[in-house]
Amino acid sequence: MFVKRMIQQKILDYLKKKGEATDKELLEMIEKEFSISYGDLLKILMYLEIEGYIEVKPMKDLLNVVQKTSSKRQAL
Repeated sequence: MFVKRMIQQKILDYLKKKGEATDKELLEMIEKEFSISYGDLLKILMYLEIEGYIEVKPMKDLLNVVQKTSSKRQAL
């Protein structure tokens, strides 16, 4: 559970700095520190979206653009 929280925070920090990213870009960034599958990343992104931290917009070619929302608190 602790690793999941660390990954969530890393995603939020990255999006705060960059503004938006694709799911593939987030996976590459996270894989540098953690062993995570694409499916697990999607579960984390879904949780963050349901909680209102991020917004995921579908794009062509199975890529998703992920943006940090401004309406939710800044950190977990």
